Amino acid sequence: MSKKPVLVVDDDDAIRTLVERVLRREKYEVESARDGHEAIEKLSRNDYGTILLDLMMPRVDGLGVLRFLETERPHVAKSVIVMTANLHGAAEAARSKPAFTVLPKPFELDQLISHVRNCLAT
Repeated sequence: MSKKPVLVVDDDDAIRTLVERVLRREKYEVESARDGHEAIEKLSRNDYGTILLDLMMPRVDGLGVLRFLETERPHVAKSVIVMTANLHGAAEAARSKPAFTVLPKPFELDQLISHVRNCLAT
């Protein structure tokens, strides 16, 4: 298991809290951000084993976070799991950005855990 924390980025409090709880129950260290701006601040200061990233958020969206990672933290960019209900945006992210995988919302919690494990294993 990675010693680096998982960063959960989602503006939906219920989803963010649920994902945090599930990952903590699986013994992962977890931090969170409410939007892309807060995520970029955290990513500028810390390393994460993986990033669970929503695409549609206020201030800075998920694509903005992916652009930041691509230019400023390329070693972290491949550790992103995009969580989104916006399949068009997910297709764009998968085509143009180095996201590890796309996890469509709504998702099964087992599926989420599996993606995190796979991402941390690489």
